[in-house]
Amino acid sequence: MISNVSTFTWITLAILIVIIAIALKLKNRSKKDTFLILGLVDSGKTSLFIKLRDRKQVQTHTSMKENEGYINLEDNGEPLTKVPIHFVDVPGHEKLRFKFSDFTPITCGIIFLVDSSTCAKNVRSIAEYLYDIFSNKDVIKHNIPTLIACNKNDMITALPPERIQTMLENEINQLRNTRTSALDHQDSSGTDYVEFLGYENERFKFEHLENEVNFEKCSVDKNEITEIKSWVAEIYGRL
Repeated sequence: MISNVSTFTWITLAILIVIIAIALKLKNRSKKDTFLILGLVDSGKTSLFIKLRDRKQVQTHTSMKENEGYINLEDNGEPLTKVPIHFVDVPGHEKLRFKFSDFTPITCGIIFLVDSSTCAKNVRSIAEYLYDIFSNKDVIKHNIPTLIACNKNDMITALPPERIQTMLENEINQLRNTRTSALDHQDSSGTDYVEFLGYENERFKFEHLENEVNFEKCSVDKNEITEIKSWVAEIYGRL
């Protein structure tokens, strides 16, 4: 009889431990403390992730799965935050980039990398990706701030952030008209996206969005990422 009671006690204790572990995991996953690193293929996402994590430059290849981890954010050896920060580098391949929405419920900031040297020829694809991000319901609901980091600004063909911002605003404005027209002919109930961005009867501007959007130039290869780290530290400090 004593043996049966002892066995029952241990089983009950084991079940309680499992329940507590699951509850703690769910609690941690619901905390909005993650920074997403997004962008098209070859924009420098994985290079930035590795630079932040390992503080060195390595040769990277097109990612087919997420890179994630907790990183101690430092600048010249000085810590910028008291605790490590969770970063997720989402693949930029057209068939995989939608995965960013899996992380938006726990996201507190988005770093979107743009290749400043090829932006002109890729502006449509960049605008489409940004449209999907800014129309995501989690991004809208939680006003998730976004930094559009204009990478490779050291290249001779690189465009300044102001020019890139104007190009993207014009492209998103055209894209908004197209998507809104298509939405009129289909039922959008149950979708995770809000199709119209900005103000009606006005040309699209990033400043019309509820969430904060900033543009900064950078060069991951040249280790010119101080603005990115400072922005992350500022956003994290608001939590």
